[in-house]
Amino acid sequence: MTTDFTEKNRQAFDKKAATYKSGFEKVVETLVNVVQEQRSWVSDTWVDTEAGKGKEIKALEYACGPGYISLALAPFVNRVVGMDISDNMLEEFKKHVREAGRSETMIGVKADLVSESSPAEVSGPEYFNFDLVFVSMALHHFEFPEKAMINLGKRLKKGGVMMIIDMIPEDHHGHEHEHARHQMGDMVDTISKHGFSLEEMRTMYENAGVGIGFEYKVLESPLVFTKDGKTFEKTIFIARGQK
Repeated sequence: MTTDFTEKNRQAFDKKAATYKSGFEKVVETLVNVVQEQRSWVSDTWVDTEAGKGKEIKALEYACGPGYISLALAPFVNRVVGMDISDNMLEEFKKHVREAGRSETMIGVKADLVSESSPAEVSGPEYFNFDLVFVSMALHHFEFPEKAMINLGKRLKKGGVMMIIDMIPEDHHGHEHEHARHQMGDMVDTISKHGFSLEEMRTMYENAGVGIGFEYKVLESPLVFTKDGKTFEKTIFIARGQK
């Protein structure tokens, strides 16, 4: 059953889908650079590495949005599955995949892994045994981030890696919601948590069964958002752990 919170997210991202790139161009650019620069830190198993030689490497991006992060990693894996709850975001994902000429190796599918334990549409074997599962700047939108990570952990193969990119917590002396509304407007109503600390992430990784070799790194390049002519920055982290 989809919750009200999930539905609020679905509607908000349906609306944002068409203007996502123009609205978040700098953010997308930074995130693409991050995943390309950090991929060898995240995992040693890629099509261009010794550990990946001769392997069929499969990746899953949950809350894939328009697919920019999936596309940034697509050259280094054999197959990418993008999952999202927003139909419009998935249309954008599929469009960008077609434009990049990657329709043979990338698919987008609608699925809610936060509210549902195992949706029927993604219960087949092709949606399990991934080498890499990743969530980029979306965990803070999940009503139950811990549950999402547990469900995603189940889709990894033994030895597979989970990568999360999200915001570090900010200290606004108990006024996070008001501060965030000032910066992000109504989108703040789609956020369940304003950032995750190292210890929170460590616990969530362990509870999801992907705590082997857990690491959490705060990144030097912030994400730069622009709203109503004003810019503001968010410091982000990248985390990884194995099953």
